[in-house]
Amino acid sequence: MIETPTSLPPLTGLFLGAGASCELGLPLVWELTRELKDWLTPSKLRSFNAGWRLQGGGHPDSVVEQLVRLLGMPALHYESILGNLEVHARRPEQNSEHQEYGHLYAWLIEVVYMMLYLKHNARFANEVSRLNGIARLAAKNKPLWIFSVNHDLAIECLCAMHSIVLNCGFSPSALKLPKRNAQGARTGELSVEVLTEEQIDRTGIPFFQPGHEGINLLKIHGSMDVFAFRDGKDLLRILPEDSSAAGILRALKSSNEELVYVHPNAIGGKAKTTNEITYADDAGEMQFLRRTLLSGAFKFDGRRDQVMPKKMLQHFKAHLNYLSRLACVGYGFGDAHINNVFREWLEFTDARRLEIVGPGMTSVPSALLHLAPQIDLVDSKAGAYFDAIS
Repeated sequence: MIETPTSLPPLTGLFLGAGASCELGLPLVWELTRELKDWLTPSKLRSFNAGWRLQGGGHPDSVVEQLVRLLGMPALHYESILGNLEVHARRPEQNSEHQEYGHLYAWLIEVVYMMLYLKHNARFANEVSRLNGIARLAAKNKPLWIFSVNHDLAIECLCAMHSIVLNCGFSPSALKLPKRNAQGARTGELSVEVLTEEQIDRTGIPFFQPGHEGINLLKIHGSMDVFAFRDGKDLLRILPEDSSAAGILRALKSSNEELVYVHPNAIGGKAKTTNEITYADDAGEMQFLRRTLLSGAFKFDGRRDQVMPKKMLQHFKAHLNYLSRLACVGYGFGDAHINNVFREWLEFTDARRLEIVGPGMTSVPSALLHLAPQIDLVDSKAGAYFDAIS
């Protein structure tokens, strides 16, 4: 095992990948892929499509069978499968069914969202204590910057448990989302905060400035509790129902199960759109919240649209420049757009250092080999690392 360096200056920032949350019962890419393939068998997928056709929708057999083939290829994890569907969706001149692939991609993203959503339970909240070292780091860094490509709510729950002020870059809003029961009667409301297109593109995201206590959290690939609205131009974040970790999970549950649009002609009595939450506003008008989970082969790629604003990558680059040292925990270096940010950040000055933390971590990623003198490797699980360094 490579020992945690002790001669470096205090930690000033964290970058979290899936390995940082796997100790909380959340799956890594291949674990989630196995769960997906075990559930979405060829017969089940064909059965789903038959049911969709009875409802007036469904996909051509050729499109469904392509997904069946992809699910049957052992070398492909779920992000590769999604990427292949994206490729087919981008080939209108070669494939008249490209829109069908786009719809199937959106459906599969929603399936991944729901698989992760169901893991946000009481056990998840209890396991968050494994990351308690982050709370001690937050006391030493004002603010502590955390960048994440994870969709989960682990850091949000951790901050609630330790009464740490958390800033996800959103501003307070008077907007309330009405919760309703199966009959459409209003039962309560959800509070939200908002990040506007104007802030993202021009005026800047209102994070804590240097010297402010708390945590700045930037989720580059979207989040379970963040949605696009107002024709997809603005983002909103669901706020907790109270100051506890349980309040965070209750709000997540309410957003997925109690924001509804009840209509007698809808299947099950509730309107449903793929990868969106359909709900009735105060006036009873239908509104939409688009899920922001970003996955597949074209993340932040100019050749394909995405729900999460592409400008978020520029904000990641800009705010990373506040730091002279970054610990990258549980990230597999599988995203070229993230790797390029690390590379440019390190190349700017040799005063910057990157720690790469993970079990069995013994070699510098090939994309960063020329910067190896500025990189330290730490063979450790996330929880043990945070405890040791804090």
